[in-house]
Amino acid sequence: MTNSKRLSSADVDTLSTEYSAVDATKTASFEQLALGQKVSIRPERNDAKWYRKLFALPAYYWILIAQVVVVLPHAAHLPLWLIGFAAVSIAAQLPHIKAKFKKLSHLKRIYQSVQMLGFLLGLLGLWLTYSTAFGLDMGVAFLVLCLVSKLWELYKRRDAYVVLNLSLFVLAALFLMDQGLLTTLEVIVGAVIVLLAFIALNDDSNASGDGRLRTLGVLGVGALPLLLVLFLFFPRLPPLWSVQLSGQQAVTGVSNSMSPGDFANLGQSTELAFRVEFADERPPQQQLYWRGLVFSDFDGVTWRPASQKGQWSSRLQAPAWIQNAFATVPDESRAAPVNYKVILEPTQQNWLFGLDYPFSQQPDINTTSDFTLTKDQPVTQQLRYDVSQFASMRIDPVLTKASRRENLALPNEGNPQARALAKQLFEQSGSDPVRYIAAIEQWINRTEFRYTLSPPRLNTNRIDEFLFETKAGFCEHYSSSFTFMLRAAGIPARVVAGYQGGEPSRNGNVWEVRQMDAHAWTEVWLEGQGWVRVDPTAFVAPERVEQGMNTMTEQQGAAMFGNGASAQISYQQYQMLQTLRRLSDQASYYWQKDVVGYDQDKQADSLLKWFNISSIMQQIIWLATSAVSVMAILVFVIWYRRRKRWHPADLPLAQLSKRVAKHDKLLARNDNEGQLAWLERLASAIDSRQDDTAHSTSQLTDSNDPIVIQAKLIEIRQNYRQLRYGRLSTFDSSHSKYQERLKQLKKDVRALL
Repeated sequence: MTNSKRLSSADVDTLSTEYSAVDATKTASFEQLALGQKVSIRPERNDAKWYRKLFALPAYYWILIAQVVVVLPHAAHLPLWLIGFAAVSIAAQLPHIKAKFKKLSHLKRIYQSVQMLGFLLGLLGLWLTYSTAFGLDMGVAFLVLCLVSKLWELYKRRDAYVVLNLSLFVLAALFLMDQGLLTTLEVIVGAVIVLLAFIALNDDSNASGDGRLRTLGVLGVGALPLLLVLFLFFPRLPPLWSVQLSGQQAVTGVSNSMSPGDFANLGQSTELAFRVEFADERPPQQQLYWRGLVFSDFDGVTWRPASQKGQWSSRLQAPAWIQNAFATVPDESRAAPVNYKVILEPTQQNWLFGLDYPFSQQPDINTTSDFTLTKDQPVTQQLRYDVSQFASMRIDPVLTKASRRENLALPNEGNPQARALAKQLFEQSGSDPVRYIAAIEQWINRTEFRYTLSPPRLNTNRIDEFLFETKAGFCEHYSSSFTFMLRAAGIPARVVAGYQGGEPSRNGNVWEVRQMDAHAWTEVWLEGQGWVRVDPTAFVAPERVEQGMNTMTEQQGAAMFGNGASAQISYQQYQMLQTLRRLSDQASYYWQKDVVGYDQDKQADSLLKWFNISSIMQQIIWLATSAVSVMAILVFVIWYRRRKRWHPADLPLAQLSKRVAKHDKLLARNDNEGQLAWLERLASAIDSRQDDTAHSTSQLTDSNDPIVIQAKLIEIRQNYRQLRYGRLSTFDSSHSKYQERLKQLKKDVRALL
């Protein structure tokens, strides 16, 4: 007989039944919640902290939480009706909502009808919203619609797996719309919640939720090295998100028209417009006029760009009007161009910004006849482009009849006071345009004009009301009125909209231009000089041009925002938001520059510099080698953490068991058998089967005498009992007596090996 503890067939059946019952309970917990049945999920623990209760939630609730986190970030660009349908769909899956439907078949029939009707109406809504069956935003909206519709048939675990996998695709679609730091944080949070839902789905019987966070940490830490390897070595592909978005409105501070007087209050936004990296020394603050659109068409209320413009692409030879602009400047007067790089935030418009007068050699950027940089497609993602500024130029020294007519046009009626004043000042100036401009400046200085972001609203004759009644406004008011006065005197003039100034970043490496720096000025055509920039805002608030909008706001304080308590509140909000936005913009800059901007060129430069990789084959070899190495390290770490750890006294016996198993597997120690019981069984087997065992154990010792073997086994058993359960078990393993007995145990075992 042996002392081996073996499971009987009845025991196996009992354990199988118990495990089946546990799995059935696990399945019933999810399915019962999905069907709205009233079940006791798990006992309440009043002493548990809120985060422990959160991790202990059943998988069904984690799936619903994941849907909220996944869909919510899409609210910024998806139609409101789709977000509303998503909210209703998620709420309808709550167990107490489903419990309203008593019969399960009744529940499924109603939910299936809502699913089909909602999906079909959703398709119709997408068509009416986007007016196309294609497009990036249309595709993302359709993906969200599919996810939301799938929630209406969330009954079994396989449905949950489909929902969670589809949620990951919906999360990834956020990067098609934006690759900013905030979007990345939203995706990371969403991915963590989805992974927790996966973990809970496979661990739903865990009533306390212990170990779920640890499992998430193991998955995340294991994925980070592989993520780094793929980021560094995986060949950079052109971005999939360069597709044009539809149905978007402009978010930049410069729009395609200008109507001074439409708004009684202009909010001063600290949102970033673009960054600039200068190759050499930056021009002075007062020369930083970032040219955007040029407005030549005026209907008495609104300024708009001219309908017809010449356009030159850098892919073609420069036309005569550009060549003439350079030719009219003597060689000794030509200054070296200022080279810089602009990092433009998404504007959803196709015009760009550059210092007067901008040129770009990039093949996808064009230059209009009024020196506006344009793209073929709207700027839907952050855009980097190189520009050169040529300041010493004469633009249109000879004005064409069409251009003269265009930049002199005024409505036949309206603003009679401004027209009369223009005629009077022009006559007093001897019909000299330069003296006339000086006369307007003197008249403004003699009159109590003021620069404010809270001007009164203007009505019909806006120029007259501003010049003779309100006398308060910002740059649009002054540039519009000044241009009107010039045209009324027969001097060609136009309005230029863009930005002026800016400020250095927190570390001073780049120049930042914000929406608060949006500005409008005037260009006047003078005989023999061409178009000349004149900023009428400087007549009233020269500090706006010389020091920048931010400095001016800090100096004037709440007065910039009007009068009373509301102005003080607006100013305090501005200061707080400005500080926070600067910090976030700085982090966003490095994210865009070093992570999102890690394109093919930067990857090639960094790989050649760090790893001396100069070909795509070497890059692939490095990628494969690094990935395999990382995977091998991860496998080793997992194995090392999960390996069987032996007690110092158990390890010699484990070696003895392996040696015995080579000759008789029945004599080896079973996994569920204690060491002392195994040694006793081994000694009994040798004693009861001396003839057979003598042959099978002839390799255990130099002596074939079973009595010698039994004596060794008895001594080993005594030493082991002392080390594991006797007085020595209380000693530290480094204790001299403990080490002495352990050495004796190892010596006895080696005698049998």
